[in-house]
Amino acid sequence: MIYWQIFLAFFIPGIIAYGGGPAAIPLIEYEVVHRYGWLTRVEFGEALAFGNVLPGPIATKMAAYIGYEVGGITGGIVALLATVVPSLLLMIALLSILYRYRDSVRVKRLTVFV
Repeated sequence: MIYWQIFLAFFIPGIIAYGGGPAAIPLIEYEVVHRYGWLTRVEFGEALAFGNVLPGPIATKMAAYIGYEVGGITGGIVALLATVVPSLLLMIALLSILYRYRDSVRVKRLTVFV
């Protein structure tokens, strides 16, 4: 059950947040601190500071850390996948549309470099 909660806690902000990691931080905070109570506000602030120090996308680093704290290694992997899956699904859907209309003149103009 905890892994499903971890997945939802990071999947929902990934779906709703438009603008990447910085836009998802308040949504992740709501899920982790207020909804599930896994971390306090201070602990979340420390996780955010830790995520800002390391290079790379902040939402994935925070997800892996918080997931690890809550559910161990499996929890970290579940949280990381939950953060990446929304973008992956959207990319697959958009690429399938692009592939379906690949012979269209308009699509060719969008995808060909001049």
